[in-house]
Amino acid sequence: MKHFGTILFTEEQRKKFRSGELVKEWAKMYKEIFDEDDVRITLKQNSFHFFEWVAAVIIYTSTGYLSLVEKYQLKRHQRKQKILGKLFSDEIIEKIRSVNIQCPDLLCYRPDFKDCFFCEVKGLRDKIRLVQEERFRELRLVTGKEIYLIEFKKKGV
Repeated sequence: MKHFGTILFTEEQRKKFRSGELVKEWAKMYKEIFDEDDVRITLKQNSFHFFEWVAAVIIYTSTGYLSLVEKYQLKRHQRKQKILGKLFSDEIIEKIRSVNIQCPDLLCYRPDFKDCFFCEVKGLRDKIRLVQEERFRELRLVTGKEIYLIEFKKKGV
């Protein structure tokens, strides 16, 4: 797994996100990334997803790549399934779904669907577990796509 970088954040940003204010603001600003499902899930579980959303925004603003945020391999997420189908063959999609461990947090892709990569996002005390490392190695072999790690640190610490 390659290291994409370390991102600094402030507690004020996280509070704005948890209140829903930043979620709604980013959903309007980055409609290409976050859909109604992402907003609904995030507002329902407002103590989660902050780091994934920040990472998706930073990847987009720094590289132009869009992101599917979490659970993109599940069939019930129709928009995400359409995009997944533009990036991978049906055979590879089935292999992605065949393992019970969640995929990396983000699937990042060019808007023209000609390239993509995966990105695992880790917050403050969150670390890559052995089972994730094994699953990610398998995913890389199946898809031929790189998996990057983004870590977060609190600004001033």
